[in-house]
Amino acid sequence: MAESADSGPLVAIVDDQRDVRTTLGKGLGRMGYRCHPFASGQDLVDALDYLEPDCILLDMRMPGLDGLETLRQIPANRRHIPVIFFTSHGDIALAVEAMKTGAADFVEKPGSLAQISEKIDAALAARPQGVAGSHEAAQARELIGKLTEREREVMQFVCEGFQSKEIADKLDLSVRTIDSHRHHAIQKLGDSKLVSIIRIFEAAGAD
Repeated sequence: MAESADSGPLVAIVDDQRDVRTTLGKGLGRMGYRCHPFASGQDLVDALDYLEPDCILLDMRMPGLDGLETLRQIPANRRHIPVIFFTSHGDIALAVEAMKTGAADFVEKPGSLAQISEKIDAALAARPQGVAGSHEAAQARELIGKLTEREREVMQFVCEGFQSKEIADKLDLSVRTIDSHRHHAIQKLGDSKLVSIIRIFEAAGAD
């Protein structure tokens, strides 16, 4: 991120904690982003009538409109704006739901400024392409085609936020067997990040 603070991407920071908004605003500002803070999801939704940020950093848990409900209320003419969620540990299932609702990515609190900047830049770079492009869909189907039927079944549960013990109970298998299938599937998919795996399955249309 080398642009000046006057010309860099405009990032909306939505968090009910003032210290979080201030810290992120100052930190990202020093990295060349322009930042617009919002204390609530409703404030953001109201502002989108006249404001079009390049990216939205959105807290998952807030009073009033929570993060998911805020995402759902973003107007249709602003749906192209990538949304990156802040989540606390243990919120993986919520993060998965956010991805399915249209979020671009998520970062677990407390994320470093470097990590947040990397995710913003990645979301902005991906924005023109879209997940459903024919080339990406073909690549995703090719990757998933390498999985065995059981590996694919296990990874679909993983994408829904289930832990190994829960998957083992559902499939009547041992946790060790589930972890083995998961390990082999990740090797074949070439990426261990949950966000990336979810995108592969979404791009391939494998629900």
